[in-house]
Amino acid sequence: MGCIFLFSLLNLSSNSLTYIVVLVIAALVIAFLAVMSVTQKKERKSLERALIHLNGLNRQGVEHELVLQVMKLASWKYDVENGTFTIENDYRPNAGVVTYLPGTAIEMFYDSVHPKDVTKVKDTMEKIVAGETELADVQFRVNNGNDEWTWAQMYAMTADRDDDGRPTVIVGASLNIDKQKRMEHDIIEARRRAEESDRLKSAFINNISHEVRTPLNAIIGFSDILTTVTDKAEHDHLVAIIKENNSKLLTIFEDVMNISKVEADNDRESLNIEKFDVLKVVEEEVSHARTKNTNDSLIIDYLFHSRQMMVESDRERVQYIVKHYLANAMKFTRHGNITTGVKELENGFLRIWVSDTGIGIPEEAKERIFDRFYKVDSFVQGAGLGLAVCRHYALSLDGNVGMESHAGQGSTFWVDIPVSAGAAKD
Repeated sequence: MGCIFLFSLLNLSSNSLTYIVVLVIAALVIAFLAVMSVTQKKERKSLERALIHLNGLNRQGVEHELVLQVMKLASWKYDVENGTFTIENDYRPNAGVVTYLPGTAIEMFYDSVHPKDVTKVKDTMEKIVAGETELADVQFRVNNGNDEWTWAQMYAMTADRDDDGRPTVIVGASLNIDKQKRMEHDIIEARRRAEESDRLKSAFINNISHEVRTPLNAIIGFSDILTTVTDKAEHDHLVAIIKENNSKLLTIFEDVMNISKVEADNDRESLNIEKFDVLKVVEEEVSHARTKNTNDSLIIDYLFHSRQMMVESDRERVQYIVKHYLANAMKFTRHGNITTGVKELENGFLRIWVSDTGIGIPEEAKERIFDRFYKVDSFVQGAGLGLAVCRHYALSLDGNVGMESHAGQGSTFWVDIPVSAGAAKD
């Protein structure tokens, strides 16, 4: 275009001065056009870079939101100068149960934190505001809006500062860790119980020799003396002692064998379900307990409101539970009475209970009274297995066990079993 213009001007005049002027004008035009071309290229590249940057920001924003969504996080901002707290995005489970309007006072957020955790949350925020740390995190419990507390973890960092370097904006992210906390608690509790079980098992192994040796020594010792005794009354007394210790020894081995059997995977397959009168079973066990009772200050009786109560269950397992409840009651009741009864419950269950006026059970022992190897009093004879077997037998029959007791006021142990096997209702 510049060349065409120059050629046109040359044809207008042949004067040298005009020729020079024309050349200068042509040069200026060409230079102007060149500058315009370069400027346009720069502006085009600058615009392209701006578009690329804007596209990158949009992509980063989308990626940022996707990360929050996948990680189930909530992003928030704390305006230090105005003292306001704003949740910008919230992808936590059950988000929106507790809501804060944009620009909510930070104190309202603190009010939703558990009283035992609010101090450490405030301290964490204040350390960032004071410039003592750039990044911090804290775990705390927060009200979910239904008067329930859920665990949360919050991360925070400085996002902006004033001219003096003081933080003016704190940003962060929060996530719900309630599930992790429950798992952590369960793992710790399981580990504690496993360690306690190992300790009790070791104590049981160390104690079983003593539990076996005591009645065994009595049996062997009095059996040797028995051959030399000629007086009938003394002879009968020694025989009674031997029988009593023989029964104790048999009970110990029976408990050991039962706990081994109940831990077998196919224990439920060994159930022998039959129809029988549960009142008759209870009456038989009460009669047996009466024959073993040598304490004149202790009365053993039963309380029935009907003459017959038929059930479909495992007779031997029900009988074992009643027998052990009575034996325990006799062991810890010095005077008063022991009463056994049966009553019908709702949903097709019945309850067999044994109540005594004995020494009762301390509050701290109630939770573990049905655990294996656990003994409230280590000085009282027993392997600490009977109640654990009772619980397992009850569960195998689709039933359950429980107790009520007050120290010094006696105890009541009960077992609930369905009247008909497999017919228990929820």
